[in-house]
Amino acid sequence: MLDKVEVSFKDKKELLDYPTRLEISDKDKLLQHSDMAKSFSKLSGFSMMRKGGFGSEIFYRSQGGARMPILLDGSSLHGGCSGRMDNAISYIDTQSYHSVSIIKGPQDLRYATVMSGAVLFEREILRLAKPTYLFNYSTLYGSYARFDNNINATIGDERYAVQIFASDYKSNDYKDANNNKINSKFHKQNLSLISSAILNDTAVELSFDASKANAAYADRQMDGVRFDRRSLNFKLEHDLNTKNRLNLSSFYHEIDHKMDNFTMRNPSMSYQISNPKRKIKGLRLENITTLDNLKLYAGLQREQNSYKNKSASGNSIQNVNAKLNNQEYQDGLSFDTKAMFLQGQYMFDESALFAGYKNEHVRVRDAWDNEWQEYGILQKPSQRYDLNSAFMRFERYYENLSAYIGVAHAQRSPDFWEFNQVFGYANNNTYDNFHLLKKEKNNQLDTGVVYKNKTDEISLGLFYSKVNDYILLSKQQAFNTNALIYGAEADLSLKFYDILRLEIATSYIKGVNKRQIINKKAMTNAVLNRNDALPQIAPLSFKLGLGLEQKNWFAKLDMQANSRQNRIASGFGSVSGLDSKSSSGFAVYGFSAGVMHKNMQVIFGVDNLTNKSYAYHLSKISANDVANKNDTKINEIGRNFYIKFKLHI
Repeated sequence: MLDKVEVSFKDKKELLDYPTRLEISDKDKLLQHSDMAKSFSKLSGFSMMRKGGFGSEIFYRSQGGARMPILLDGSSLHGGCSGRMDNAISYIDTQSYHSVSIIKGPQDLRYATVMSGAVLFEREILRLAKPTYLFNYSTLYGSYARFDNNINATIGDERYAVQIFASDYKSNDYKDANNNKINSKFHKQNLSLISSAILNDTAVELSFDASKANAAYADRQMDGVRFDRRSLNFKLEHDLNTKNRLNLSSFYHEIDHKMDNFTMRNPSMSYQISNPKRKIKGLRLENITTLDNLKLYAGLQREQNSYKNKSASGNSIQNVNAKLNNQEYQDGLSFDTKAMFLQGQYMFDESALFAGYKNEHVRVRDAWDNEWQEYGILQKPSQRYDLNSAFMRFERYYENLSAYIGVAHAQRSPDFWEFNQVFGYANNNTYDNFHLLKKEKNNQLDTGVVYKNKTDEISLGLFYSKVNDYILLSKQQAFNTNALIYGAEADLSLKFYDILRLEIATSYIKGVNKRQIINKKAMTNAVLNRNDALPQIAPLSFKLGLGLEQKNWFAKLDMQANSRQNRIASGFGSVSGLDSKSSSGFAVYGFSAGVMHKNMQVIFGVDNLTNKSYAYHLSKISANDVANKNDTKINEIGRNFYIKFKLHI
């Protein structure tokens, strides 16, 4: 079947066997839009926050950051910027990973603590059945000089294999439907080299990933002139016996990020520059035991995450660069996480039981720890968090239908950006144990049903979450509150007359604050009452697709709509941004068509067919914007065209 250009998140494995985890069957569809977040926003439950043309935030069930980790082969990846100019997807190229999966809810503990959900980019050690030579190339040209190129090659046999992935993406500033230019040009390049060997009962893989980029931003006063990533990963899989497999992986990620206000724009006043760096390294050990009806995962994890930065300002480019070059890096926050987990599944005749438990110890240090310990003036407590998370889920299987219900308790410590706001202290006013920013504790129920036959799929998922000590941000403050979050996602895909495909998807999320918050230090002197709306919640969304599809061609018309969002908490938000005011609803349309001949494909598409002016509700609003009642929501791109060519050899 010809690959459709729209994001169609269909599972590669049998959906009925694992309804809380979905695999994206064609990860190339995440490359439809220049900003990967835009492609994710077409999946039920996902929303985005526009920053420019590159590196926007993604949210699942309106939760992002540490509440929805993005994992690369079981390891965490974070951006370097303390203001989240860069995030994990700024550095990821989907084509170099074998699968992309979505975990729905806190129903998996093997890789990370999951609060609302998680996105997993995974590689399997390549095992070839015969000598193989493969080559794939794709190129896309679109409006505003968008130009994407992807090349990958595989060569190997039953014992050894080498894979190479290379890509280049770039675009000029786009214009919205009102013909306003949006600061959004970017250029990104990626390279991945992966070698593997199969030696009797042992398989090993060594991989190197590198990327570099620059990007203009519309949501702030600086642009990213450097997004450099270097990653080195090692994996080993060894069959101890017929029932036990040992998995060992180690990883090292290095992020080098630089931003300024003069390379890609004219500075408004003084020249500003900043150069943060982050290093993430770790180890993961897991044993998988497979018995007749029982499968167990037992493992240990260790991860260290350190940050440093230097910055400067001056009256000229030469002056500010000289100041930066003469500076030493200043160490910032560092995190040391140790974890152990046990997870399993037991299969009955027509049902299954899943359960897991995870214990984590998180130690947070900052550059002032030694001074505080020496002088003891502030009585700064040790910032240690002991976290315990667990889940249990029951699934019942019928011929074409699966039903599930799961309960979970998940805990997480404050992340780098929450700590960085207040040095780990709620209200940033009293340095004692009582005012230490507390860990979040989520109690969640997930339930749903899935129906699937050869041509049709219908799914419905509901969740209900009560989070104690939910972390909110406002201005340069952080608070613990209590939150109630619940919602639903529904997807329907039906085929008629072996040619007509109808797709409908919708999602709704509601968030409620459950504790009185008086933010006396906030610029807006904001008050958040009990039962007020929780900030940064995406509105009701609806997607509709109607198309014709055959083996060698397709044509499709689709619509994406968001309702108006009136439930806001002005001046409050998360590490990604703050609420400002209500947002308008919108509906946008797109058309795509394609044809396949032998090993070639050509796809043509038009996005925003009616040239609608619109912006997503979730936007990065600063404290100054809230105080000055500015609406800095960034408009999406107006009508735009693209054509894509793919070759498989």
